[in-house]
Amino acid sequence: VVFQGIRNKWAVVQDLLLKKEIPADQTAFMGDDLVDFSVLRRVGLAIGVPNGHPLVRRQTDYVTRTPGGWGAVREVAELLLKAQGHWQGILREYQVKE
Repeated sequence: VVFQGIRNKWAVVQDLLLKKEIPADQTAFMGDDLVDFSVLRRVGLAIGVPNGHPLVRRQTDYVTRTPGGWGAVREVAELLLKAQGHWQGILREYQVKE
C-alpha cells in the first residue's frame, strides 16, 4: 500500500494500526522530515536517517548509519530481523554465510 501527498500521516498510520489491531507502542516508523513528527512521537520505535531534518533526528530513538535513499530501510529491516531472532533463518533459507 502506498500513500502519497499525505499531510497528516498519523491519521493514515492510526487507521492502518486500528485495522490490523496493532498497538502504536509496538510499531516502528521511519521518517526524515517535519511531516513525520505526528507519527514519530506516537510509535514505540522512532527511526530517522542521517540526511533527514535535524529536528526530526533529535526526536528519534535510532538514526541509521546509512543515509535515506541509500539502503536505510534495508539496514532497519536487518536490525529488526536480528532483534526478533529471524536473521539466521533467513540466511539459512538463502544459503548465505555471514
